[in-house]
Amino acid sequence: MTIEEILRLRDQVWDEHPLIIERAVLPTLAAKDVLARVWALGRKGRGSIAFFAQPLSGKSSCAELLFVEMKRKKPGCGVLIFEVVEDTNPAEGRLLSEILNQIDYAPKIARDLAGKRTQVHRALLSLSGEARHLFLIFDEAQELSCDEFAWLKSVINRLVRDRVKVTVVLFGQIELKEKRQQLKAARSDLEKRFMSTLNEFRGIQNAAELEPLLAAIDAGSEFPVGSGMSYLQLLLPRFYEGGGRLVSSSALFWRELKQQRLPGVGTVVAMSSVAGFLASFFIHLRGADSEELKITSELLQKIDVI
Repeated sequence: MTIEEILRLRDQVWDEHPLIIERAVLPTLAAKDVLARVWALGRKGRGSIAFFAQPLSGKSSCAELLFVEMKRKKPGCGVLIFEVVEDTNPAEGRLLSEILNQIDYAPKIARDLAGKRTQVHRALLSLSGEARHLFLIFDEAQELSCDEFAWLKSVINRLVRDRVKVTVVLFGQIELKEKRQQLKAARSDLEKRFMSTLNEFRGIQNAAELEPLLAAIDAGSEFPVGSGMSYLQLLLPRFYEGGGRLVSSSALFWRELKQQRLPGVGTVVAMSSVAGFLASFFIHLRGADSEELKITSELLQKIDVI
């Protein structure tokens, strides 16, 4: 495509671009570590790993990245991101119904417990796909009660008996550490099953950790799907054509971003802050794209985060 054709396409899809609407799923160093750990765990017939994080450090974005990457690395597998909501009076039937709701189960949900168990099993069996491998990702996992962990164990055991690989990934706030202790005290088998491995997931802490994200914008992303163009190539085509790349300015980006650190957690920058700054960066430069464009401290200081 010519530059003029790219610019016309850019104008058509601007309001839908993942970076502009702050919904881009991009890798950080911490997210790439999670991907590697989960992929290695997927070798087993049944496995579980847990991560706790400070608020806004990007765990939900990491869950979305896992969804995309596991689908890409293992075609035919099933991936479910289950958003846990606190239930002050947990019941197995409600948990099973919520699982069915979150996978958009079309048939009418059974009213009796046995019927719901069968429906959940069949639905997850179908979701596991041709690969017979299911990745279950729980966001806000600290909200799961001990009883709910026990019910999930039964669901997983039944799938494993039907020769489905099940890989469980728990993402939670820092309270997940306390939940692990509660499980250990109440049901040590559940602690060993779901949280024998508990790791800390951190947001971006320095320029080196920002580099994978910027490199993905430069060359490891695509929008629109099937266009063959990276995010940068579409949004700043002249800058891209002239050899400009964001990753070469990671130190300059970090100098601005580190001013937005999360309070009380050292140098960690919230992923929402990163997303907001990048969106504002491209909006600011929409009419200033050129092959001579240079990313400087002065330029980045002019970015007014919307």
